Amino acid sequence: MTGFGAVSDRRGESGLLPRAFAVFMALHGIVHVVGFTRTWKLGWPKAAEYPTSLFNGSIDVGDPGIRLVGLIWLATTIAFLAVAVLLWRRHPRALQLTIALLVVSLGLCIASLPGSIYGLVIDVATLAALAVMPEKFLARPARAG
Repeated sequence: MTGFGAVSDRRGESGLLPRAFAVFMALHGIVHVVGFTRTWKLGWPKAAEYPTSLFNGSIDVGDPGIRLVGLIWLATTIAFLAVAVLLWRRHPRALQLTIALLVVSLGLCIASLPGSIYGLVIDVATLAALAVMPEKFLARPARAG
């Protein structure tokens, strides 16, 4: 079975890659802190300008609006860390939650262009990899014994 919801029953699919993917999702989430710090003027990274617009400058949301976007960046950080735990623990809904979160992250990156171009590329590449071979990134759920 292939596609977004498939998990392989073959032996050897529960090795290092699913755990590495869980760590990657945690790191991906931690990087989302940059979006929060930037929109809340927390001084890191110092070279970054303070944005008050979305969609490459098309929509000016002002200071309150961009701080709300910053809270969404922070929420996605927490969500990625939670998904990483679910992936690590082999939760049966981990794949669906990961895909949903990546789609939210992709939308957030699109809204925050051009500063989020690297995140956009990572989200698209991760979604593509999950679409093509989801069984490689997920360990089989542990059997109750």
